[in-house]
Amino acid sequence: MTTSWLVLDRIQLIALAFSLAIFLFIFNLVKRKKIREDYSLLWFAMSALFLYLSLDRYAIDRLGDLFGVAYKPIVITLLTTGFTFLLLIHLTAVVTRLTEQNKELIQETSLGGIKETPKNSAILVIVPAYNEEGCIAGVVSDLKNSGLALDVLVVNDGSDDHTSVIAEATGQATVVNLLKNLGIGGAVQTGFKFAARHNYQLAVQFDGDGQHIAGEIKKLLAALEATGANLVIGSRFLTKTTGFRSTFSRRIGIRFFQLLNFLLIGRMITDNTSGFRAYDRRAIEFLARHYPVDYPEPESIIILGRNGFVIEEEPVLMRQRQDGKSSISGLGSLYYMIKVALACVMAALRKPLSGQRERL
Repeated sequence: MTTSWLVLDRIQLIALAFSLAIFLFIFNLVKRKKIREDYSLLWFAMSALFLYLSLDRYAIDRLGDLFGVAYKPIVITLLTTGFTFLLLIHLTAVVTRLTEQNKELIQETSLGGIKETPKNSAILVIVPAYNEEGCIAGVVSDLKNSGLALDVLVVNDGSDDHTSVIAEATGQATVVNLLKNLGIGGAVQTGFKFAARHNYQLAVQFDGDGQHIAGEIKKLLAALEATGANLVIGSRFLTKTTGFRSTFSRRIGIRFFQLLNFLLIGRMITDNTSGFRAYDRRAIEFLARHYPVDYPEPESIIILGRNGFVIEEEPVLMRQRQDGKSSISGLGSLYYMIKVALACVMAALRKPLSGQRERL
């Protein structure tokens, strides 16, 4: 019996020494600013638990009785699993915040390094482009020959081809070169920031792949003025047209989001994924701060709807993309729908950002 007690005491001493060593190691890291104080709290809490387990030889039994665990050693597994779970949640939150800060840094640095062309219009066309070297010159030319007074901003989203060089060679567009690919949301928000800072009164979102027709812009601008809307979406499905209406699988997804929008904000938007849109000054200023990055087209409808912005649709013609291919296809489409649906629901559950009542 005496030997047993000595063995137990020795194990307790080893566990106590280990727990103190962990505590002091974390304390030293915080002291030397290797770990921020708010990030260290979870580790200090775990060290304190280790100390308690080391000092109280019956701690596992007590905890097992407290939680109704019949097989007491399983408590150790539960504690370590819980700690790991909390740690992963904490790390995910940190990564999310760092990702947002990284996006802001890339946008601000890129906007600060552009060669601007003179401002000739109150209307800015924002053209997000990623590896669109085969289309971008034609897109810029189409816009400048539309018969409308437009300034063109090409946001080169970290392309690894000659998109930027070709866009600049046209001499008809201001080009922002993002230092890293941010995706369609980050690219378009960069355009909104540019529009807001240069006092553009209207902005048009226009894809860089050749799908959109510059001659249709006047329909969106006319609808903005006639309806007093803050956003007008160019829709392929509002009326029957002879233009390109997307693939069958994408149309199924669009119908799904049409129903989801109705449930979340009470609006039946026929073309949620359309990237052909016109915005007024109020929407430009709001989206320069709050434009969603991951799933911008459908999610921005929810955000704008929840914040009291007036949304309208206008039938337009579109073409098939002139070059390249879509990044969403096959099983990826289903996965995309699930992610977008979750983002839209969360956007609808959040408190309005503008503090204004909905008026849809």
